Amino acid sequence: MTEEWKTWDFDEWADAYDGWVISDDPVYARYDEVLALVVSHANPAPESMILDLGTGTGNLALLLAQKGARVIGLDPSRRMLALAREKGCVDQGIDLCLADRPFLSIPCPDRSFNAVVSTYAFHHVPRPIQPDGIREMVRVLKPGGAWVMGDLIFESAEAERAALERYDWMEDEYFARIEELHPVFTDLGMELSSKQFTPVTWVLWATKPAA
Repeated sequence: MTEEWKTWDFDEWADAYDGWVISDDPVYARYDEVLALVVSHANPAPESMILDLGTGTGNLALLLAQKGARVIGLDPSRRMLALAREKGCVDQGIDLCLADRPFLSIPCPDRSFNAVVSTYAFHHVPRPIQPDGIREMVRVLKPGGAWVMGDLIFESAEAERAALERYDWMEDEYFARIEELHPVFTDLGMELSSKQFTPVTWVLWATKPAA
């Protein structure tokens, strides 16, 4: 690995998380629409297996489970997972698991899932090792499976710099850049598609080759 994983204290703000996503905070603008599109491209169906990375308090996992999917949620925060349990995730059949580096070391065999999804979490992965995270997510996808992510993302380094100068509420984190992700997916034989929701928020998706 070319850069060490930063230590994030997700437990510290877990109790405030659900309040943020329904507030007017610009980070989470159009939050429900982002989750809805992720669910749509994940195509949950009864008995389909879906992995939710950085599951947090379980908002996305619950939407997927309500469609009949069997969901496993990984997260590095014990408090986030405790809140997800309080919210009824386990009652919906969701398996919640603690994972220090959920994007880089997925404790599941190859080709385990019909879809791998994530929202508002990948920007905590250092940019130099984001390609490793993509390859690890695709590793556990079944052929024909869907990779879907909603997050704070930019088209390019230039677009990121402009946003950081324009929006004083933005922190300088490891935002993925679409121009840098395209070749990663091309090498995997996958075509990356995208839809922008806000100046800083996108949903990305791709399908693993069937053969």
